[in-house]
Amino acid sequence: MSNGTVNRTDLRQSERFLSLYTPPKIAGEFTGKHIISVEQFDRHDLQILFDATLSIRRRMRQHDRGLLQLTAGRLMATLFYEASTRTDLSFQAAMRHLGGEVVAASNGVQFSSIYKGENLADTVRAVGCYADVIVLRHPNVGSSYEAAYYLDLLREQVIRQPLVISGGDGIGEHPTQALLDIFTIFDCKHRIDGLNITLVGDLRHGRTVHSLAKLIARYEAQDTTLNFVAPDELRMPENVLNYIREQGIAVNETDNLYDVLGETDVIYWTRVQEERFEDPDSYEAIKDRFIMTPAVLAQAKDDVILMHPLPRKHEMGTPADHDALDADPRTVYFKQMENGMFVRMALLAKVLGGLWV
Repeated sequence: MSNGTVNRTDLRQSERFLSLYTPPKIAGEFTGKHIISVEQFDRHDLQILFDATLSIRRRMRQHDRGLLQLTAGRLMATLFYEASTRTDLSFQAAMRHLGGEVVAASNGVQFSSIYKGENLADTVRAVGCYADVIVLRHPNVGSSYEAAYYLDLLREQVIRQPLVISGGDGIGEHPTQALLDIFTIFDCKHRIDGLNITLVGDLRHGRTVHSLAKLIARYEAQDTTLNFVAPDELRMPENVLNYIREQGIAVNETDNLYDVLGETDVIYWTRVQEERFEDPDSYEAIKDRFIMTPAVLAQAKDDVILMHPLPRKHEMGTPADHDALDADPRTVYFKQMENGMFVRMALLAKVLGGLWV
């Protein structure tokens, strides 16, 4: 499980919760709510989160010790069935910067009861007996829905009222990544409305782009354009496309970056995810189709921003290309990474009922 391998029986079990469980809308009130889908958020909710994030970032720069009171006495547990660096560490850092504590399964989930065959429902309920919030990353689509369903049942039996925050749900969604991404766009461009935004690469398997595209669509601005650049084998799933079109957002699909590069305000680059391919030959045939290099970025607008959820591999060229791209003031992926901690701090403070931030 820890390497992203999907058990088909478990996958079917998790997927059924997509229709069985409906996550609560935020509707201006974060306290006590699971965070498992960007569809829980509307434009007003996003602005509340943006304001809280900006406040926390300012207070962090001022070394405000009052932040340590926001989740003092609260406990976060991490359950990562897939490898993670940024999501895992940023959540841990976020909770500790707010004064809370963090626990994890000893030596990772592969050596815990999960390795012995315990199912997800029992695992999250066990952890929910000890922690106030669980951050879950799992290879099965619908896993966070399943966790929320069983944690709601657990609330009737235990003192704690445990919450789950999705840290990635198979190839489905990655809501907190999308929240930090859209905050970064807002922070750099001071708006979402009216932007020309281009998502490039593995749009089929990329849960980050699924969630981000849905969040952008929440702005329902007719002058906003979403460009999806991918080979046909990796195009954006039809259900995501339908959701975006229903919100009135203009959608442009192409396999040629240069069709849209010159008009783009935001470039969101992604890697082709080798771990999502069952057939290695299929991965090898596609992986070199889209490579971002300094020469490519040179053809973009002077005020474009280049984003990437990271980690990056050869989809950003050679190590020398990496260095050259990093030096370009239009690249914001390290700012994007730091924003991840600030957004997750704001989200944890909000759902755990922390003081106004």
